[in-house]
This record gives sequence, structure tokens and C-alpha cells, in this order.
Amino acid sequence: MESPGPGGPPLVQAPYTVLLLPLGTSRQDPGAQNFFLWLQMMQALEREQDALWQGLELLEHGQAWFADRLRETQQRQLQLGALGEDFLMDLHSETDAPLLTQIQKVNACLHSLIHKELSKHRKGVTQSTGEVVSQAPPGPKGPTLV
Repeated sequence: MESPGPGGPPLVQAPYTVLLLPLGTSRQDPGAQNFFLWLQMMQALEREQDALWQGLELLEHGQAWFADRLRETQQRQLQLGALGEDFLMDLHSETDAPLLTQIQKVNACLHSLIHKELSKHRKGVTQSTGEVVSQAPPGPKGPTLV
């Protein structure tokens, strides 16, 4: 159990703060309704923020994982290149088709999410400035080692 706070109940860290305020005599009070809607919007934004932080943490771990897999794949490609035509004797070299499928699905999901957000942002920029925003071509990809 948590240690007690100064002169009171135990200290507990909660993800959200609860705020109780008397707002009027009924639920039909416009002030109460506005406050309740505002509070709901604040909670929704807090949940979105939490999800974004979790996603950012996952992306950081994912970036390290992708970099490791990329290095391993490049190393396997170098080994296969060194074997030359004797590659059939290397029985333990197999393809990771299920893993490749999952990676492609993750890439497609990330691309879709990012593309939707960029499109939304570009629409806002185009509408606010009246200019058309040009899309830069994708950056160069890493070399394929043979």
C-alpha cells in the first residue's frame, strides 16, 4: 500500500483528475450542460494524448526493431552473395514470408495514417493561404548490397 500523504490518505497517482463543482439546480441548466460538454471534450483530448504518447513510444521501439532487422537482412544478403552459386548448400537460410507480410501491413497502416493527416493539414494550409502545396518526392532509400 502507498505511504500516507501529509496528514491524510495515501498518495495515489491517477491518470485523470476528477473535478466536482455544483453547477445549478438541474441537469437542464445551460451552464451545467456546457461545463459537462467541455469536460467530456477535455477527457477525450486527454485520452487522445495518452494514445499518442503510447504510439510515440511504440514507434521509437519499432524504429530500433526495424533498424536491427534491416541490418540482419543486409548481413544475410552479403552472406548469400558470398556463397555465390553454392547458395543451395546453405540449408538454414529461409525467407520470413509471414514476417514480411506483417511488416508490409504495418507499413501500409502507418502510411495510411500519416497520409490522411498530411492531406488534412494540406487542405487547411491550402484553404487558409489560397496556395497549392506541392508534395516533395520521397527521399532516397538505402542501397541494396549485392
